[in-house]
Amino acid sequence: MKIYNKKAFASGVFMVALGLLNLITSMMRQDFDMNSIILIAALFVLGFGSIMRSISQRMAKEDKLEELDERNRLIALKSKSKSFRLTQIISFALMLALLVMGKVSGYEGFIAMGVGLAFAFAISLFAEIFTFMYYESKN
Repeated sequence: MKIYNKKAFASGVFMVALGLLNLITSMMRQDFDMNSIILIAALFVLGFGSIMRSISQRMAKEDKLEELDERNRLIALKSKSKSFRLTQIISFALMLALLVMGKVSGYEGFIAMGVGLAFAFAISLFAEIFTFMYYESKN
């Protein structure tokens, strides 16, 4: 048995291990409900499917071609860029709301959470600036 796509194989093994761990934990606690059964079944099905795709030479080749396709790479880049921008906007809005709530109510917990989000927002801005400078210097 040869593994043609190691990344897919590793993710499949990880999903099967998570499903097995979830099954063992649910059996020990004796709290099987519909949600845990669906989760365990999904983890096993997706894990074994990923393992089978990584073992098949034809399917692994298809997966690698799909991964290298320019259109898929462009979509992935656009979605990551948009999600990063949305995360920045949401963290700024939450920071502003928490700081205003802290000022109005006088509760210092709101201010502390707002300052934490301000640090996260600043880190994201600096990361964006430094990556922009890096890629500008490459071109």
